[in-house]
Amino acid sequence: MTIASRLQELADCLCAQVTTDGLPGLCFCGVVPGEAAAADYISDSCDDCGMAWVRLVSVYPSAGVGIADTTIGNCSKELGFDVEIGIMRCYVVGDGRGNPTPPEEVREAAALAALDAETMWRAVACCPAITSKEYVMGQYQPLGPEGGVVGGVWTLSMV
Repeated sequence: MTIASRLQELADCLCAQVTTDGLPGLCFCGVVPGEAAAADYISDSCDDCGMAWVRLVSVYPSAGVGIADTTIGNCSKELGFDVEIGIMRCYVVGDGRGNPTPPEEVREAAALAALDAETMWRAVACCPAITSKEYVMGQYQPLGPEGGVVGGVWTLSMV
């Protein structure tokens, strides 16, 4: 199985879990390339203001899940890889007159970000294509609010 196919399986599980958990829809849900997920799919042209992604962070010869094999001649080792999964959603930061975001909207955004974090966890833990021996979950990291978006990412190491 290729790394690309593993990423796609994880993205499929993430997209399905968002729907299963009854969370608000997303403009985009899938695999993205590069050193960071661009928020290009979060726009006003979409009915649902948000995106979810799976992104390859690094690849290495593996001595185990999340452990790089640094021995000489390690070409026969299985490849391990680190992955980022994330969800970002629109967030209005104040108004044009310098007033802060109303407290109720702040609470709602915080609650939705927490639900998204739980959904991403379930997407990995409940994904039928991934067994518990094939990954190690890292920490959840909140992102934003910058550029009118807020959310967060999980990192995980896989083989």
